Amino acid sequence: MSTDPIPINRLARRIAGPDATKTAAMLMLGLTVRDLRVAAGITQKELAKGILVSNSTISRLESAEVPPEARTVEAVIKFLGLTGPERDEVRVLLGRATEPEWFQHQYSDVTPKYLRRLLGLESMAIHLTTYDVRLVAGLLQTPEYSGCVIRTGLHVSEWDGEEMASRVSLRGERQERVFGQAEPPRCIFLMDESVLMRRVGPNEVMRGQMQHLLSIARFNPFITIRFVLLDRMIAGNEASMAGGMAHLQFGHGGLPDLVYVEGYGKADYHKAPESSPEERRKPWPTKENDFERHLQLLLRISGEACASPVESIGMLEEAVARFT
Repeated sequence: MSTDPIPINRLARRIAGPDATKTAAMLMLGLTVRDLRVAAGITQKELAKGILVSNSTISRLESAEVPPEARTVEAVIKFLGLTGPERDEVRVLLGRATEPEWFQHQYSDVTPKYLRRLLGLESMAIHLTTYDVRLVAGLLQTPEYSGCVIRTGLHVSEWDGEEMASRVSLRGERQERVFGQAEPPRCIFLMDESVLMRRVGPNEVMRGQMQHLLSIARFNPFITIRFVLLDRMIAGNEASMAGGMAHLQFGHGGLPDLVYVEGYGKADYHKAPESSPEERRKPWPTKENDFERHLQLLLRISGEACASPVESIGMLEEAVARFT
């Protein structure tokens, strides 16, 4: 069992490597183009004019709002005069950024759009902190527990259909991609105490899920599980009572930190404030304040409202007994 966070001194995963995800490559490509442009003393407007595209095209490329077009990136390479390693890095990122994401072939029809960026980034994180309000965190659910959760959103006639099987399989592959790595991310899972009591299936399903969490909490050195106690006061805003939050850290030389906030059928992604000279000259954007606000909320929940890892193990032991 791990009780103390492992210091975040790991280098980022290789975003230009074969194990990189499409989403991570898109974001890193955008950041790389932006940094090279800023280093050359060129504005977005000047770059757009120089390669005969709109300002919005450069903006979308740098913010990774849409998959990049090869002709646009090649025009940027030519205009900025990139050669050698810089040119090669941009082209490698471009190649990965234009390939399908891992879930797009088999699971495209059952992957919610709001979740796709998270699925494309969480396996690239080196540290992950999540907070779940209503259910066991998806990355820790057993197939049986997942199946019961998923059934509640399907018609009875669909329970034994392909969609049901695909959704359960998607969740399992997602877990494998995060935890099956040679060096998985250091994870802290904060879950509301109510998930220990909220029934999503028969006793055997609940017992199996609680035993699974107990085994992880006792023996997995990369994962810490803590429960947010029902009798503790936490910030009572929409974020603390919504579907959940996650803070993703990507390590030195990687992507900027990201906070994911899930609501009903939607999600918001808040990135860490930019630190480029160009961004520092701008007024502080309101949307970027959301990153700090939600990060502080996670820290408050962890520091003021959670049982310790050891106490949480005791709560899991009680939950196993409750469903036995």
